Order: sequence, then C-alpha cells, then structure tokens
Amino acid sequence: MLRRALSAVMLLISSACPAIADAPASASPFLWQVRGASTTHYLLGSVHLLPKAAGQLPAGIRQVFEAADTLVFESDIAALSSRDGTATMLDAARAPDGLKGEIDAATLARVRARMQALKMPAALCEEYRPWFCALSLELFAYQRAGFRGEFGLDRQLYESARDARRHIAWFEEPRAHLSLFSAMTPPLSRQFLDAALSERNPKSDEPVEMYRAWRDNDTERMTAVIAELKRDFPAIHEHLLARRNRAWLPELKRRLAEPQRQLFIVGAAHWLGPDGLIAGLEAAGYTVRPYLAFDPAQRAERRPGIQIARH
Repeated sequence: MLRRALSAVMLLISSACPAIADAPASASPFLWQVRGASTTHYLLGSVHLLPKAAGQLPAGIRQVFEAADTLVFESDIAALSSRDGTATMLDAARAPDGLKGEIDAATLARVRARMQALKMPAALCEEYRPWFCALSLELFAYQRAGFRGEFGLDRQLYESARDARRHIAWFEEPRAHLSLFSAMTPPLSRQFLDAALSERNPKSDEPVEMYRAWRDNDTERMTAVIAELKRDFPAIHEHLLARRNRAWLPELKRRLAEPQRQLFIVGAAHWLGPDGLIAGLEAAGYTVRPYLAFDPAQRAERRPGIQIARH
C-alpha cells in the first residue's frame, strides 16, 4: 500500500464524479486552532490537487480564511508554478543517460509497464531521473481523472489571498522547495520510484478513499497511512516529512507569538503523527484543538467583504 501512502503524503488525490459529489461529513476537515501569545491562529491540512467539480470549500475553511490577516504556505506558489520554476525543475530532472542509465533493467521494465497501462507518453519518464518519473507517474494518473493543481486547496487560498491583498508568507524559499526532489541522492531517488511502483495492480478506488478521508476529517486513517510510509520507506518519510517539520517548527512557534491572526496551510501529512507539527507544538506546551465551524464559542470572526474566489 506504499503507493497509497505516497499519494497521501503528496496529497495527490483522484476520484470519479459520483464520489466527488458526496457531501463531506465534516465542515472543518483537517483544520485546527491554537492559541498564540495574543490571538488564535489556524492550522490547515491542504490537498494540492482537486477536481473542478469538488464544489464549494467546507464552511470552516471559508471561515478561517475570512478571519486571517496572514496566510502562511509551504512555499511561494506563484514562483513554483512560474515558467522559471518549471524550467528549473525540468533542468534538474534530466538525466545525462536517460532513465535507463539511472535504474536497473527490471525496474525499467516495471516503469514501462506502468506507463503503458496509464497510456502515458514515454517522454514523461525516459529522459529523466527516477524521482521525476515517480512524480510523473502519480501526476499523470490523477490528471487523467480531472484533477489539477489550479483547483487545489492551497492554490485557491493563495490566489484568493493575493486578490484580497492579504499578507502571504511561506516556510521554504522556492529554491529549497524544488531541491526537495532535485537534491535527492541517487539511492533515495531510486527508492522514491520503487515506492511509486510498489503495487503491481493499484486499486482504482484508492484515490476515492483518500479523497473521502480528507473530506470526512478522518485523521486516524491518514495517520495510519503516514505510519505505513515511515515503516516501509523510512528514508522517504524522513526526507519528505520529518526533516522538513523539524525545520519549520521554530518558525511556526515564532509566528504564533505575533499579534496578527494567521492561517498556516501545508500538506495534511505534515500535521499528523509523532513527527508531525501538531506533536511538536504540543511538546512545546501549546494546546491544539480541532476547529469547529458551527460552535459559536470557537468560530472565527469574519473579516467583512472577503470571500474565497473559485478559479
């Protein structure tokens, strides 16, 4: 089930239209609140790809967006999605001798079989390093199902904040964020690809399940999936999650002391588990509570005239 675990970590989710149409069981999925030095701040577990048909964001997310003075993301989304950001990623991903020069013959055969099953153009893998091929395999499957980064939760909130002239910040500079993959060592790059290929016949309904896990606020299930990744691919877990969480935690705590109300938006997997940011905050003495959209005692105060735009 490692492919499912990678999907949860990267939060690349897919679904059929009937499943997308299901009403969410939670009005505040993967949304928490924490009291800082002088105000309450909000912590949101994001999904990076969504279908256009996903509909209006849950009420709790709309509430905390409207209440926040500052939004803090993993990195600068505009820079990462720019032509320069894309070109930098592609330049780093190209392998001098192609994918066949990076992996053994058996793994190459598995890659080509998966690409054929997905009806995926060979150019998306054959010229590149294993880590880029792993990302391409995942992205291609989800994009075929109608999921796009432009509809992702973090992209929606970023663009709405920019349109509303809200202050935007981030934990990682774009270059550091890109190096998450481009600076992978060859063994880790190959392991990342192996994890993406770990199931011979991936279940077609797993993306639906992961989508519902987020929409239904099923943090227990998501925590179990993250634990599965740590158990079976500890180096990938360390590289993608634990190491970055340790790097972000001091800045997160520093920001919690600021007077302006902030909404922190990072991939949902970063908040959960013993290596997660919530555990780090609790170890430092903070009390983190679920945000309840319909509890008058907890509901965020609305900023007049601010709405989330659908792009």
